[in-house]
Amino acid sequence: MVQSLSLQSLPWMMTISSHYWALCKSHGYVIDYVFQFYAYDQGTTVSQFMDYFKTQSSNYNGGKVLVSFISHGSGRLSPDDDFFTACHRLRSQKQLHGIFVWSADDSKANGFRYEKQSQALLAIPH
Repeated sequence: MVQSLSLQSLPWMMTISSHYWALCKSHGYVIDYVFQFYAYDQGTTVSQFMDYFKTQSSNYNGGKVLVSFISHGSGRLSPDDDFFTACHRLRSQKQLHGIFVWSADDSKANGFRYEKQSQALLAIPH
């Protein structure tokens, strides 16, 4: 029997998402957070990102979805682009539950710049 699961990864690949949805449906009461992984399409806009977030939030009803990015800057909506714009929008809607950053190896090389920016954003009082 599952006692507690604090964090669940959330895949964007539709071929395996159903397994994660099933896990959340049967054990959602013990899952605190799921994180929105960064495997969506290259060139994703803020509007598309917001739509992906809304879709995944509804798929994981009751789970708090964390946004995420890859710290070396590659990927879909990077921190050098409009990732933090999307975060500010989610925050204004009281939907920003946290930010998951991948990976510490890359972050160390840039002085944890994006983690610091994430923490500053999350620390702003509502």
